[in-house]
Amino acid sequence: MTRNDILRLGLLAGPFASAALMSASPTRKTVLVVQEGLGQVTAFSPGDLEHRKIIQVGEKPHEIEVTPDGRTAFVSNFGLLEVNHQVGTPGTTISVLDVEAGVERGRFRLPPGCTAPHGLKLRPPKYRELFTNTEVGREAMVVFEAKTGAVLRTFDLPAGVHNFVFAGDGRSLFAFATTGRVIRIEPETGNLLAQAEVAAPRGLGWTADGRRLIVGGRNELVLLNPADLTVHARFGPLGVGQVFYPSASPDGRWIVAPAVLDGVVLVVDAQTGQVAQRLKTGSPLLAVMDGRRAWVSNVLVPPQMMPAGAAPRHGGVVLLDLDTFTASEIEGIPDANGIAVARLP
Repeated sequence: MTRNDILRLGLLAGPFASAALMSASPTRKTVLVVQEGLGQVTAFSPGDLEHRKIIQVGEKPHEIEVTPDGRTAFVSNFGLLEVNHQVGTPGTTISVLDVEAGVERGRFRLPPGCTAPHGLKLRPPKYRELFTNTEVGREAMVVFEAKTGAVLRTFDLPAGVHNFVFAGDGRSLFAFATTGRVIRIEPETGNLLAQAEVAAPRGLGWTADGRRLIVGGRNELVLLNPADLTVHARFGPLGVGQVFYPSASPDGRWIVAPAVLDGVVLVVDAQTGQVAQRLKTGSPLLAVMDGRRAWVSNVLVPPQMMPAGAAPRHGGVVLLDLDTFTASEIEGIPDANGIAVARLP
């Protein structure tokens, strides 16, 4: 698929696990790509790939979250290269972006002792609270008032929590820890409601119907019952190493599973667990659903994580078509990490 093919096709609206897609009757879309090493966010319209806005943010930004009206985006200025390779200086801020103007409007500051903000989510269904987990110093959840940046509360987290997702009703959040656990947490108090041992969890997502939590593991996907975190199903072996952030297609047919070091996105049958497609994209970290397509961020892989003599992987953005199973590179956006689609009225 060429760039012109992408422009002719347009991009059908569809849900994905971000507050950005909850607004009614969207008319305009902006793709927002966090470029970690460059400390910036690149914004562009899917219908005009060549005209882009560059928004400077903090050092080594990672995650991005968008408000339901598509007007504001939040970026976690993590400050470190990666959870297992902590090169850099732990960050202390969340950048607040005006999506339409394409500028950084300001920054929320973490309370003393909390640094290296990583996961970043608006709490449904009202989206008035912005949550971020901090990984250096105090391992905690910091809850901001989303409009003002005032710190509403903090609570301690189990060791090694790296990212999280909310249940649709906002009454529980689910975190994964690099210590090999998935945890259900009460978001008002931080009380642990349930936990499960899961080998090498490195990403969480929801099935299309919201009934099962999907965990990206080593060479497998694990589907958990959210109430008690018991295992509903295991899909694997998948023929890859570590699977990162999984996501489900809106029609419930597929689970898209990125495998960074293998350089492929797996398209897995959501009912049988069979791998239907292995699509080469470079170094995929996560995929954001956009109707029958998905925007995939590919990270820059540090040389120390690559086999000796391997070609460098500079990362970038790829658009997947889930009807034709084709992958099209969006040129000129290397070192991608977080990615989101904002929908403005």
